[in-house]
Amino acid sequence: MRLLTRVRRWLDERFHWADLIAPLQKKTVPIHGLSYWYFLGGITLFLFGIQVCTGILLLLYYRPGANEAFESVQYVMTRVQFGWLVRSIHSWTANLMVFTAFAHMFSVVFLRAYRKPRELTWLSGMVLLFPRPRIRL
Repeated sequence: MRLLTRVRRWLDERFHWADLIAPLQKKTVPIHGLSYWYFLGGITLFLFGIQVCTGILLLLYYRPGANEAFESVQYVMTRVQFGWLVRSIHSWTANLMVFTAFAHMFSVVFLRAYRKPRELTWLSGMVLLFPRPRIRL
């Protein structure tokens, strides 16, 4: 135990980790009453994680070319073991994620959770929510 304390102190002298961690240790969390609205952001994040995992699995077999796209989707649905399930989960979670993202946005507005000190979080979420114009080269 003493060795671990000495190693931690030695690392802190060089990297100053205590100064970086100090603001995180004094965070105050607002009282929310455990309403269902509180969980919408976490549900959206969870659905995004499912999208990433199933998207990577589908990426293994999907070919985006104009002549091969349809055939690769048919291959995933009929020949790949549980490919139909992975594609269906990917499709359903995409729709659910859009719904929960909008519901989360409206819950933040209605519950006034965008006020200080979270106004920058609100603005960054609004920037992420709305599509950006495409630049054609």
